[in-house]
Amino acid sequence: MGGQAGLYAKPFDNSSQTNESHPPEVAKPKNKNITSGDGKLCVAYSDVNQVCIAASNYPLLQYLLLFDLSTITSHTCYFTGYAVGRETSWHLPAVHIPLVLSGKRIDPRRWLYKFSLHFYKYRYPFLREAELYALDNAFASPLIGRRPYSLLSDGPLCLTNNMQPHSTEYIKQLRKRHSLSGLIERMLFGPVSVGSLGNNSQCVRIYMTERNESFVLQGKSLHVQSLQELWDTSCEEKREFVKKVFGITDTDVAKLNSKRMIFLTQPIVKDCGLSEQEYVGLLRRIFGNYDTSQLLIKLHPRDNFDYSSHFPDIAVYSKTVNMQLLALLGVAFERAITICSSSVGSFSANTEVDWYGPDIHPQIKAFFGEATPPVKNVNTPTLRDL
Repeated sequence: MGGQAGLYAKPFDNSSQTNESHPPEVAKPKNKNITSGDGKLCVAYSDVNQVCIAASNYPLLQYLLLFDLSTITSHTCYFTGYAVGRETSWHLPAVHIPLVLSGKRIDPRRWLYKFSLHFYKYRYPFLREAELYALDNAFASPLIGRRPYSLLSDGPLCLTNNMQPHSTEYIKQLRKRHSLSGLIERMLFGPVSVGSLGNNSQCVRIYMTERNESFVLQGKSLHVQSLQELWDTSCEEKREFVKKVFGITDTDVAKLNSKRMIFLTQPIVKDCGLSEQEYVGLLRRIFGNYDTSQLLIKLHPRDNFDYSSHFPDIAVYSKTVNMQLLALLGVAFERAITICSSSVGSFSANTEVDWYGPDIHPQIKAFFGEATPPVKNVNTPTLRDL
């Protein structure tokens, strides 16, 4: 997550960017168009009929695959940030919001941050009229306001894992909704601010990449289509555009396919509060079960832990790219290893899955709760004694 320094810094807004190679005849008055950072795309405010709000790469990928090339390049404005890097936003007509909220609800800087986003509907008037497609957490609620919207997925089985009566996320939402600060936040910013992942009356449609089970699905229009199906029905030009957005090259695919095993990380230190020493100790006990010369560490987009300094002999792939997209491009492994990343569900049935589960540490268990593996047949190895 972003640091506190520079909390009030102006967001990276592609609408103010220019590029010398961009044809001069498309220039618009200031604040009347959104231009991609690379100058390749320019969308007039009046042409924006859809808005994609994505705080991570998974819903962004889903949105890009859901709609045709004209819609995603000429009629959509993107509000990105958090786990979506600037290098990704650079290729889109996007407003990049680089910083996230403090975890403390009473922190006045958090409220000021949300207020600044609340007024975006005046700076970007299409937020009041265009169809909204959003992952409704992080910075999304002030942008959504009290308008109806369609929920994008935050990953495989996201609702199954997070929106159950016993789930950690749902319990956290309940506590927030019944707190004083939650009541004030709801009055100021609407129900989404205290009920994300579709847990509110404003969410009218839910887009999923596989079937989920959750009470939030009741009464909503449901759309289920796998990423593989969306990819297979996309034209070649759109596929190339998606690869460009996420910065994937043939060299990346070759590097990934050079190893037989992959370890999919999560922001464990950042989210679960483990110390660096505790996390490294866990990893040593996991990696001790494998031939590390054939192992590749694939970073989660929000994970900034320095694996190379602690495991210099293990290859690390650090591009903030969805494992799901890499799998669509033909990246495959004999074995996928994780603590409890749902991304292991991206691989074919030929890939062995080693699922250590959140029970390996009480703080991981407290954060993730009962995380359900996204595939039926998984191995549940034990940590190696060192």
